[in-house]
Amino acid sequence: MVQGGCQLFISNIKFDLARWISIVYFKIYHRIEFHGSENIPATGPVIIASNHISYYDPVIVSAGVYRDMKFMAWERLFTIPILRSMIRFFGAFPVELTKVDKSAYVDALKILLKNKALIIFPEGGRSDDGKVKDLKLGIARLALKTNARIVPVTLVGVYEAWPKHRLLPRPAKISVYYHKPITIDKHEFADIKSRNEYFNKITDQITKVISSKL
Repeated sequence: MVQGGCQLFISNIKFDLARWISIVYFKIYHRIEFHGSENIPATGPVIIASNHISYYDPVIVSAGVYRDMKFMAWERLFTIPILRSMIRFFGAFPVELTKVDKSAYVDALKILLKNKALIIFPEGGRSDDGKVKDLKLGIARLALKTNARIVPVTLVGVYEAWPKHRLLPRPAKISVYYHKPITIDKHEFADIKSRNEYFNKITDQITKVISSKL
């Protein structure tokens, strides 16, 4: 018990140190600013849903979240030895983007049912032009099954800093906006058809909130 507690304590210290190192980097190189961190619920299951532009995004979004959290990452990143170790350390687990990944969905459910925060990029891949693409409906299903609140996040300036077609980032200013949480209302639908319509409505709402700062 004592040994397990010490390992957890050391792990937390390492995580906080790594997070602050990343914040210092983004402050110096990208003059990063975080807005609305207070909108992230301190307890309970939370889905943090962000637009997706670069490989920076998981680190940027998590830097302003002061909670135990996990995030989905493209499965091919786990084939790169050093990168695999780094992203696992920050709480990543793999997801296949070319098909419905039931394993990743189950992992996401387990994380939220443990009242943790889960970072998701519901576009499913990086944007080609910096605009928000169509979001997947799975985020609303996850929220319904786990009673999680959804916090939309807008990353501004990341496309200018590191667009998909650039090999390396450039020193453009980055801003992160954590919006007010959205709660799924189970009383809004009575059957499968109306439930799916409600999921579309919630997904459209998330898209509009994320796009409001772009």
